[in-house]
Amino acid sequence: MKHLIALLIALHAGLGGGIARADNIIWLNSEFPPMAMSQGPHANQGYINVLATYLAGRLPQHQFGEQVVPWQRAMHMAEKGGPYCLLAAFQTPERETYLRFSKPYGYVFPLGLVTRRAQREAFTKYLNADGKIQLGRLLQDPNLRPGIANQRSYGSLIDNLLKRANHSQAAPISQIYQSESTSGLFSMLDYQRIDYTFSYPGELVYFSSRHQDLQFYLIEGNDRLLPGRLSCTRSPQTDRAFTDLSEALKSNHHQELLRNSYERWLPEYLIEPYHRMLEELPRE
Repeated sequence: MKHLIALLIALHAGLGGGIARADNIIWLNSEFPPMAMSQGPHANQGYINVLATYLAGRLPQHQFGEQVVPWQRAMHMAEKGGPYCLLAAFQTPERETYLRFSKPYGYVFPLGLVTRRAQREAFTKYLNADGKIQLGRLLQDPNLRPGIANQRSYGSLIDNLLKRANHSQAAPISQIYQSESTSGLFSMLDYQRIDYTFSYPGELVYFSSRHQDLQFYLIEGNDRLLPGRLSCTRSPQTDRAFTDLSEALKSNHHQELLRNSYERWLPEYLIEPYHRMLEELPRE
């Protein structure tokens, strides 16, 4: 009988320890202004920050912490497993091997092309009927110089077109290596060292105090809104949290809060197209 009681106590302690671990979740995040910001005058005002705060408030049964690390390290930590969840990881087949993804919590603009407003006329001949840049054709123009961030992926379509252009007789592709690559590339636009680069539209607004004369274009073939999804590792520590977080998103109570915090960082000329594109999304 004593052995049975001891066994029951041990099992109870083990189960209790498992639940405690499941209740302590770490958000893995990186500095992606204005999407996610942990420092400076706009700390915690990115839409990822706003959504994380909302979810933590909806789920008091879980304790949420945060680790802000370089993105490659965040992905490495998630791949190794542990009590980690993310709000900034786009769903890919590779990531699905170690992360489970929720339904979309919202939609955002994809990466697009950025140039100086004073140069818009030079890009007119590369616009399709819908006003989107035909990047494959543009990259063959030796007089318009692109600039990119070294070791940054711009998505499969843009990456493949850049790789093809790099082996052709097109204009040489300038690369920047510093940590604040987006701001650095915008400075190169300001000083006309390059003619265009790639970024998210929110980055134009975030850096507008230093770079005011910039224009954003969607790219043909890369012009659909991207679904933002919650993800957690496939580790047992996140089983309960992932279920509860996914359930919290089903209510859609977060939508207005999320949209307002996202639109705050959009150029005004993109607000109406953004609303129209949201309306055109298939109903889930």
